[in-house]
Amino acid sequence: MNDKILKLVQASPYLAALHTERNFTRAAERLQVHQTAVSHRVRALEDTLGLTLCERTTRSVKFTRAGEVLCEAAYKSVGDLAAALGNILAARNNPSIRVSVSPSMAMKWLVPKLAGARAAGLDVTVQAQTAPVDLVRGEADVAIRFGRGPYPGLRAIRLSRPYMIALASPAYIERMGIDPADPWQQPLDILIDHRAEADMIGFGWAVLAERDPRFRQTIDNATRFDRTDLALMAAISGLGVALGRTFLIEEDIKSGFLVPIGSPIPVESSDWLLASYEFAATEKFQALSKWVQQQVAETLALGQRTGTA
Repeated sequence: MNDKILKLVQASPYLAALHTERNFTRAAERLQVHQTAVSHRVRALEDTLGLTLCERTTRSVKFTRAGEVLCEAAYKSVGDLAAALGNILAARNNPSIRVSVSPSMAMKWLVPKLAGARAAGLDVTVQAQTAPVDLVRGEADVAIRFGRGPYPGLRAIRLSRPYMIALASPAYIERMGIDPADPWQQPLDILIDHRAEADMIGFGWAVLAERDPRFRQTIDNATRFDRTDLALMAAISGLGVALGRTFLIEEDIKSGFLVPIGSPIPVESSDWLLASYEFAATEKFQALSKWVQQQVAETLALGQRTGTA
């Protein structure tokens, strides 16, 4: 870090206060320092940067263009720090564990298990989110994510090495005359999660086509969804054949809503339990991790019985 950047960082609280108050005296009151401390710090920064940041008057501060840009940046950075600290303190003082998980994983796996989590003494709040969250900054306490890994800077526990398989409703299988052991002998209605296909995570119809030489379907005219659970719901309703994976399909197969067709194929990506190292050191994380891994073991055992693993 060069001297100019160092001085700018050190002066950020003063610039942020000036951005808010537009007055040296009120900025000093906000910072609980003498007015001259603010004036001297800003003057020293101007000398270091070789820039004029503001024009002083007896009543107010008029920023130059450089002053406006730097003070606004300082205000945002201080605000980000305050928000991050607030998230950390809230997480520390709140007995609830905020778990960020994809909408599909939330609907098909986690939410149905929340009653069991409560019985185990866990207070779990589900944040169904497609976009990644910053666990270090406290946007969530824990995340369950499907991906290739690794996840630098985070405590990462691999939950499984999943499989994917095509599925259809019993009614669709009967209507189309599908042989579940060799389903690709005729054109079928393909249901696709287009986000999964685009994400390059090793899950999707394109991957199945590479791995299964018997697959001769076209996905060009497939019915498209933006979530795997929606494609699976469409399959349950008899619209066609969807592709599912470990954790998203076991209960629907057990209940008779879906039937596996073809062979299960290993997936390169995995489901991971992620947390910051700070949160991973807490008793809350240890309890959640133990419970999650118990649920995973039960789901994998069910997958073995249903022929999807």
